[in-house]
Amino acid sequence: MKYIKYITLNISTYTLLFMTTQLTSQQVATEFLDSVYLISHSEKTKITYQTALNHFRKFSQYYYDLDEVQVVSQIKSEELDLYQVIRNFVIYLDKKKIKAQGLRTYLSGIKGYLRHWGIRINSDDYKQMIKVPKVVRTREIALTKEMILRIMRNSSSKLQTTILFSCSSGLRIGEIVQLKLSDIDFDSVPIKINVRAEIAKGGSSRETFITTETVKALKDYLKKNFSWQEDHPNWNLQETVVFGRLSQNNIDSIAKNPTQSAKQMLQTALRREIEKIPELSLRNENGRRAIHFHAFRKYFRTILGNVCGRDYAEALMGHGFYMDTYYQLPEDKKRQMYLDAEPHLTLSDVEAVEKNIKKLSEKNSQLEEKFNDLLEYLRTNSIEIPIIKNTNQ
Repeated sequence: MKYIKYITLNISTYTLLFMTTQLTSQQVATEFLDSVYLISHSEKTKITYQTALNHFRKFSQYYYDLDEVQVVSQIKSEELDLYQVIRNFVIYLDKKKIKAQGLRTYLSGIKGYLRHWGIRINSDDYKQMIKVPKVVRTREIALTKEMILRIMRNSSSKLQTTILFSCSSGLRIGEIVQLKLSDIDFDSVPIKINVRAEIAKGGSSRETFITTETVKALKDYLKKNFSWQEDHPNWNLQETVVFGRLSQNNIDSIAKNPTQSAKQMLQTALRREIEKIPELSLRNENGRRAIHFHAFRKYFRTILGNVCGRDYAEALMGHGFYMDTYYQLPEDKKRQMYLDAEPHLTLSDVEAVEKNIKKLSEKNSQLEEKFNDLLEYLRTNSIEIPIIKNTNQ
């Protein structure tokens, strides 16, 4: 009887210990993921690190027949060698066919997780003892105006406007879907977009611009979907998320993560339009689709970089290393550089022709003004005005 009681007591103790361990594991994982989100405020980063933890959990079970808490505990007690565990984890991911870039990302997540447990990782020892597959750089198909226009021709007004926004501003799709009407300065020339720190990937506020072509599409889109009125303050719309979900389908997913929901909807819509045109269903060397929102951002970088230089383009895109140089430029210089590049960023041929005609008209007016000044000078100084023969007659 005592023996049975002893076994029952030990089973209960083991069960309690197991439940406590599980609870601690979940608590630490939650605390770690919350700390990751606190730094970046990126739901995508949090999801990626959660995936890394899932891989580590399966690895621990497969490789050591332990849960991840027990593995961490044995590392802390030096029953398991830290760097050997990490090496085995790398081998495990590689055998799972995880690509080099993803493997490095998951490895970074697990390093952070181990540090969160209080395990110290020496940088020099890590570099010497841990080897990871090299990231293979593959060529990508460069987008052209013609390719982008073909996608836009039959797209919805929302998708068209979003594509124009991406190609003319360099904004990330995750930033576009969080823009509020108050972030758009319609009084600026060119129209300025204020990217709030809380929606910027790097956590630093910045500004960029959009083309006249994009502005026209944006105004039509706002009038159609939000009853926006031109030349009115539209105070009731200032907090409106411009490219959020318009429909109320999947309300639960919208409430849970409206940014991700809006982003996925636009990405799906773009993919559907591409699939309608077999010639545009292109794949890069790495097997990934050639046309996507990040490719539009790269298109912006290439065009603007060629016209205004790399630093200016990178700063508008939000690459922090270049932003200090950008903000030292006078405001009128920032605007003028973008205006100089605008004809190159404009996708529609009609828009480009209109801009060229406008430029020619302005130059013609300037020449007429100088010619009239010259005639006035000749008359004032009693200088004979030469007769100019028309050689075209």
